[in-house]
Amino acid sequence: MRWVILTLLICSYGCGSDKIPTYPVSGRVQFADGEPVRTGTIELESKEHGTSATGTIQEDGTFVLGTYTTNDGAAAGIHRAIVVQIIIADGITKHTRDHGRAVPPLYGDYDSSPLSIEVQAIPQNEVILSLSEPPATN
Repeated sequence: MRWVILTLLICSYGCGSDKIPTYPVSGRVQFADGEPVRTGTIELESKEHGTSATGTIQEDGTFVLGTYTTNDGAAAGIHRAIVVQIIIADGITKHTRDHGRAVPPLYGDYDSSPLSIEVQAIPQNEVILSLSEPPATN
């Protein structure tokens, strides 16, 4: 009987679960001068596991990442990172709040974003993403 209970306990922790462990990640996204990015989404893509984690950027630039839930974090390892921001500025839509500075488009695509984050297998990961203005092209 003890072996049955032991087997059930072991399987309750790992059998049938194909979820990759995640670790809490929170932080802030800001421009190089320290001004917070005030709207948008942070998205990570794990280079090792192919999983993604996302978080909504708050008005003060802070975010919390989630993979399986909204705040469970991301898999350990190196991740490519993007900042996705959609602000309709066509002059037709009346905005009720100031969205702040726009994020340069290069940060919204994995092929062009220079951002990366290393998530460690620790109780809390704190990160700061700093966005530089891209060089002007002629």
